[in-house]
Amino acid sequence: MSRVSLVTLFLLSILPIISANPHAISVQLSAGAVSVGNGTTGRVMFILSPNGTDPLDDTDDTTTQDFFFGMNVNNLHHNDTIKLSGRTRDHTDTGVFGWPLETLNDIPVGNYRAQAFLKRYDTATRSDGSVVRLKFPCGDGSPPVSGVGDLASDIIDVHISGKAQTIKLLWNNTVPFLDFSGHEVGGCAQGNYEDTQYLKHIKIRSKKLSDFWGRDMFLGANVLLPHGYNAHDNATRYPVIYSQNHWAEGDGPDSYSTKASFKEAWDSGVIPASGNKTSRETPKMILIAFRHETPYYDDSYAVNTANLGPYGDAINEELIPYLEARFNTIPKPYARIQDGGSTGGWESAANLIFRPDLFGACFSSYPDSLDFHKHQAIPLYNSTNAYKYPNGSDIPSIREFVNGTQQVLASTATENHWELTFGTSSRSSLQWDIWNAVFGVQGLNGYPLEPWNKVTGEIYPEAVKYWESMDLAHHIVTNWNSSLRLGEVLRDRVHISVGTWDDYFLNEGVAEFKSRVETLGGQDWATISILPEKTHGGFYRGMEAWDYLELVKRWVDDHAPDGATPLHANLTLGTSRGNTWNEVIGRGGHEAALARQSDPVIKVTGGIVGTVGGWDPGMKLVARWVINNKTSEKHGCTSFNVTQGDVVRYSPGNAKTDKKAEQVQLWVTGRKMGYVEETRKSNRLSI
Repeated sequence: MSRVSLVTLFLLSILPIISANPHAISVQLSAGAVSVGNGTTGRVMFILSPNGTDPLDDTDDTTTQDFFFGMNVNNLHHNDTIKLSGRTRDHTDTGVFGWPLETLNDIPVGNYRAQAFLKRYDTATRSDGSVVRLKFPCGDGSPPVSGVGDLASDIIDVHISGKAQTIKLLWNNTVPFLDFSGHEVGGCAQGNYEDTQYLKHIKIRSKKLSDFWGRDMFLGANVLLPHGYNAHDNATRYPVIYSQNHWAEGDGPDSYSTKASFKEAWDSGVIPASGNKTSRETPKMILIAFRHETPYYDDSYAVNTANLGPYGDAINEELIPYLEARFNTIPKPYARIQDGGSTGGWESAANLIFRPDLFGACFSSYPDSLDFHKHQAIPLYNSTNAYKYPNGSDIPSIREFVNGTQQVLASTATENHWELTFGTSSRSSLQWDIWNAVFGVQGLNGYPLEPWNKVTGEIYPEAVKYWESMDLAHHIVTNWNSSLRLGEVLRDRVHISVGTWDDYFLNEGVAEFKSRVETLGGQDWATISILPEKTHGGFYRGMEAWDYLELVKRWVDDHAPDGATPLHANLTLGTSRGNTWNEVIGRGGHEAALARQSDPVIKVTGGIVGTVGGWDPGMKLVARWVINNKTSEKHGCTSFNVTQGDVVRYSPGNAKTDKKAEQVQLWVTGRKMGYVEETRKSNRLSI
C-alpha cells in the first residue's frame, strides 16, 4: 500500500477518566474544520505504531508492529462524537474490532504514534435493486485506509499510561489526490496521466458499469507502443499482450515498464547484448495494462461478478474495441494474448477460459486458486473451518523458505482478522475480501455472501457452493463435452506456471487444476509448469522479460492464418463463452438472494411441527413458539437455538397456558454480522 502524505490531527487532550476498569482506554473522535456531510456513513480506523514511526509506513500484517482498531459509524453529523472503547473484542457489526490485540484495553504501557481516519462510504443503488454503502476509489488504487476524500489526521505522540484514559482526537482535513510519487494531481476515476511518445493513457466511461452502479464508472488502460510505431501506418499492425495485474499506475504495464532497463531498450528498439546473446530487435507488440479499481479492491478481477458488476463485458466489449479502433492492433483472437501474475495470473487464465472466442492464449504465472479444492492452503470443499485443519493446527496463508525450511509468516486467521479491522461485510479492500466479492454471490444484505465466519473461520458449505462457477477447473471439466466444447476449444492454449515454494501456497490450486484437466485431456492438453523451489514473482516460467516476450511472439506467429499451426475459426466461436452477465446476475444478484429466503412454516403432522425457513448461510437462528400472540417466558415462549433446515416440534406440555391456548405460531430471529436482525413469523395453527 502506498503512503500518502496526510493532514492534521489535533490532539485535544489525553485525560484520565473515572472507570470501573482501572486500565480502560477509550478513543474519542470528532470532526474539526472539515465537513462530514449530511449524515456520513463509514469506517473509523485508529492506528498506533511504535514510537518514532509513521503509522502508514508499514501496514502489512506480516511485518507491521502497529495496532489497528476499526468501527463502523452511521449517519455521522458535524457535531457528533465517536467513541471507541470496549473490554472485549466486539464481534458485532457496530463494535470495535482490534488486531492483533483483542481490545484497546490490551495496549501495553509505552510511547506510541497515533493516527485516525474515517473512510467515507457512498450509498449506491445497483440496477438489480441492492443498496450498498462502499468507498468508491479515486484513482488511488483503492487503499484499505487513507483513500482520497477520507478524513485523516496528523501523526502525534501518545503515551499509554496503564491507567484509565481517554484519547480525544479531532479530524480537520481530508486526504488529497496524490500520484504515486507524492505529487498532487487532478482528477479521479482511474487517474489522469500524461502521454509520452510510446506510452499512451486511455480512459472511457463504461455504460455497462455505470448502468449497474447507478453512477458514472470509468475504465482505463496504459498502452505501451512498440519502437517505430506510426499511428498513420494502418497497414502495419501488431499483436497485443493484455497484461493483467493489480491496479496499474500511470507508467505502463507495471510488470514491464517500471524497470528502467526495460524502458530504455523498449524506447530504443534494441535489446542490449547479454551473456551469449547478441543485441537484437525488441519484439514488435503492443503491451496494454488495465486500470479498473473498484469499491472492493484495486482491480475487478476482470470478469463478470454479481457483487462488482459486468467488468468482464465492460473491459472486453467496451474498452478493448475502443483500443482496437484507436491503435493499429491485429483484431483477431490469435493476436490477443492474456498474461499476468498472481491476481493477474487468475485473471488472464479466466479471460481465456471464459472468452476463447476473443483471446488466443494465456500465459499465466502463479495464479490465484484455479481450483477451490485448494483455496491457497484451505481444502475449501472438504473443510469445516477455514482457519484450522482437522488436527487443530493453523492453516497457513503466507510463507517463506529459509535454507530450504518453510517459515509461516501468517495464517488464514491472522489475515482475515487483520482485514476485518479495515471493514466488515468484505469491505476491507484487501485480498480475502475481494475473493469473497468476485467468487461469491450477493447476500441478502447486498454485500458478498461470505464463505465462512470472518471471526471463527466456520465454513458455510451452502455459500461455498456458489463459488463453483468461478472455479476454473470445475468450469472446464463440467463443460468438456458440453455445447461449450472446452476440451476441444482450449487445447494447447492454456499456459500456467508456478513454483513449489510459492509464497501464498498457490501451487496447490495449480496442482489440483493440472490433475483435473489432465485426467480428461492428457499431459499435452495444457502447458502447466510447476517449478521446483521457485517462489512467487517474476515472468512466466521464471524467464527473462525479453525471452518471455519472444516466446509469446512465436506463439502468435505460429497460430496466425499463415503460421505453422493456425488457430482454426471453429475454436473461437461465441458458443464457447462462459461467465455471461445474464447468468451471473441471475444466479447471484439481489433477486436470487431474495429467492433464497422464506418464512417459517408449521403444520399438523401427528402434532404441530415446523421448519425454520430459508436464510442466508451463517445466520444464527433463535426460535420460539408463540401462543395466542404472547411472547413472554411466563407464557411458555422459551427461546431455543435452531439451524437452517431444522424441523422443530411443538410440545404443549411445556406451555403454562396450554389449556387456554387457541393458536400457535413459530417465530424465528436471525442474526449475523453485517445484517439487520430480523424476526420471521410462520402461519398460525389452532390447537
